[in-house]
Amino acid sequence: MKGFRGGAGQAGMLIILLIAGAIVGSLIGEALSPVVPVLKYSKNVDLGPANFNLVSFSVTLGLGIKLNLAGALGMIAGIFVYRRL
Repeated sequence: MKGFRGGAGQAGMLIILLIAGAIVGSLIGEALSPVVPVLKYSKNVDLGPANFNLVSFSVTLGLGIKLNLAGALGMIAGIFVYRRL
């Protein structure tokens, strides 16, 4: 099946390309936002901190993502690059 990649290494490559695409797209969106105002709008998605207190240590985990239109387009470009590899 064309476009199918198996294995954990290929999934890791997809994740790296998605993150890189989102970062590059967001940077381009911030640079072009004075010219194209729609690129400055973004949506924050936060998973609040989760605390795990154990006897000898404690762990706090949280995740926050700020995604704008240019970042989403960058992620789509990352998928396109992954399929071309």
